[in-house]
Amino acid sequence: MSISVIVPTLDEEHLLSACLSSVRSQSVSAQLIVVDGGSSDGTQAIARAQADLVIELDAPALAEQLNVGASRATGDILVFLHADCQLTDGCLERIQTICKHANIIGGALTMHIQGNRASYKMLSFCGNVYCRLTGTLFGDRAMFIRRPAFETLHGFRPLPIMCDVDLSHRMKRIGKTRLIPGPVLSSSRKFDHEPVWLSPLLILWALAAFRLGVPGERIRDRYYESYAHRSGRKAPLK
Repeated sequence: MSISVIVPTLDEEHLLSACLSSVRSQSVSAQLIVVDGGSSDGTQAIARAQADLVIELDAPALAEQLNVGASRATGDILVFLHADCQLTDGCLERIQTICKHANIIGGALTMHIQGNRASYKMLSFCGNVYCRLTGTLFGDRAMFIRRPAFETLHGFRPLPIMCDVDLSHRMKRIGKTRLIPGPVLSSSRKFDHEPVWLSPLLILWALAAFRLGVPGERIRDRYYESYAHRSGRKAPLK
């Protein structure tokens, strides 16, 4: 089964090269697609040097970027990888292997936050347990899905936030999903400018609000305004 890896970007020149290199270094070859949402830095140049296909959109919209990338993909399996994440050795091979099971339509990989702080290990462990127990999958865990299932579900819905969580819930309605060993290495930038407990608390609030039907715009504004205030930079595509 062939694989296409789709990476959405917006001003990711500092992290993108490592992300794309981690895909190229896998034992299983994959089509590599970058969908940029109008970067103003060197992101597009890096993408053109390393990716098989670079698609440039006028403005960032995560669901649209992912869907457009999927529409141009040739693989039997679609993998969605955030630009501030890296695959470790064997990740694509394990995705390919699990998707050979007829009843598995997709899933995600375990995630490890980069850095040596003990709290990062605890956050990574707790996040993986949450995903395993609830079946909720997040974009920073390299979500993957078979192409027929993605087309049946009509891809990501154009939600203001949590289009990845929404897709993972809909995936469970038509087949089985699995959280499999990775790990995906995720940047610690969300935690660098705040108490380590604050971001997980905000994520849990956003998940609860999403499940309770709070309007997505309100969740997005609260989450991303808090991120920008804490970090001093624009919110990443996640």
